Formats: sequence, C-alpha cells, structure tokens
Amino acid sequence: MLSLTVPATPPSVNHYKQPYIRRGRIHYYVKPEAQMFKLMVRDAAAGRTVAPVTTRERNKVRYGLSVRVVLGPAQRGDGDNMWKCIADGLVDAGVIHSDARVKRWLLEVDDTERREARTEISVEVLN
Repeated sequence: MLSLTVPATPPSVNHYKQPYIRRGRIHYYVKPEAQMFKLMVRDAAAGRTVAPVTTRERNKVRYGLSVRVVLGPAQRGDGDNMWKCIADGLVDAGVIHSDARVKRWLLEVDDTERREARTEISVEVLN
C-alpha cells in the first residue's frame, strides 16, 4: 500500500480539459489548475510506485484507490467529478500504470474540517 497527501483538492472534471478546434477537428488541452494538481500528485509520490514492472504482471494487476478530499474554506465539490484528475495524476506520476486497472474506488468528501484543503490518497494492489 502507498499513501500520499496532496496539499490541494482536485479540480472538477468540468474544469479539467478545454476544447479547441484545430484544422477543423476538436482537440483538448489540460487546464492549468488540473496540470498543477497533477504536478502536486507527482511531488507527493516522490517516485514511489505500486505498478508492476513486467507487461505480464501489468495485465493482471488490479488497483484499489481510497481517497479523502478535505475541502477548504468556501470550497465545494462533487465527488464523482474529482476522480479523473486524481487517477490521471497517479498515472502521470507513475504510481499506477493505468487507471483502467483501478477496480475499487472509494471516495470521502469531508466538508466539516475546512481548515486546510488537501487530498489524502491510498493506493493498494488488490489480489
């Protein structure tokens, strides 16, 4: 199991990507607040990983994520819209190799503390 704390709350999926049209096709770029959260996940992970090394093991592995999002003063959030940035941040940081292999998702949004916004993430390999 690997645990890490990010000193921010994840942006909503509604604020994750911005569409733009180039050569008649729709493309997307990751908005700055999402990029910043993903960088904070990478820094909190500090090179730690639970991802298997071999392709054979990666095809079999199943991950479980337990997340506690503590909202700060005047913040609000919809839990189901927070997953995308959290999972993508873990993949970008190398903590897990694919968010498609996450088979258990547990999320708690704490709006009672409100002193210091943060995201507490625990990742485990499921048998």
